[in-house]
Amino acid sequence: MELRGKIEAILFATEEPIGIVEISSILMADSEEVKKELNKIIKEYKKSEQPMEVIITGKKYRMGLKPEYREVAYPVAKKEINGDEMEAMTIILNGEKVMRGALREKFGERADKIVTNLKKMGFVKSEKYRNTEIYQLTNKFYKYFGVNKNQIKKEAKIAKSHVEE
Repeated sequence: MELRGKIEAILFATEEPIGIVEISSILMADSEEVKKELNKIIKEYKKSEQPMEVIITGKKYRMGLKPEYREVAYPVAKKEINGDEMEAMTIILNGEKVMRGALREKFGERADKIVTNLKKMGFVKSEKYRNTEIYQLTNKFYKYFGVNKNQIKKEAKIAKSHVEE
């Protein structure tokens, strides 16, 4: 098997973006060679009319659909996160200290299952607070959704100050 095919297979199979060092160690290949081949792959996919592209997240990579093809594939794609889970994460994102009761008010008995699923996916963590729990989003959430945690906090403070005026 050639290096290019192996790299493409890894990029296609990974759920999380993967770095050059990780790819090199999996393939037991020189990282400079992997980097050169990866750059060729990226350029070729950009030029081609294939629906796939290499998605770059910081210094990590994975295979994905080009934006113009995502809508076509959406109806048959496996839904990783359902609507209730997205809504729960939005509530946690927008709140300062979101407690179990707040999610129970919104989702009723489903709240515990929603949070359990989000914890399994690694997007939410909790800490005990008196006789309840406080929920927070994890670094994986911010990385997965490409959200800058500090920017969100900054924008929230600005929005809050405008409301108070």
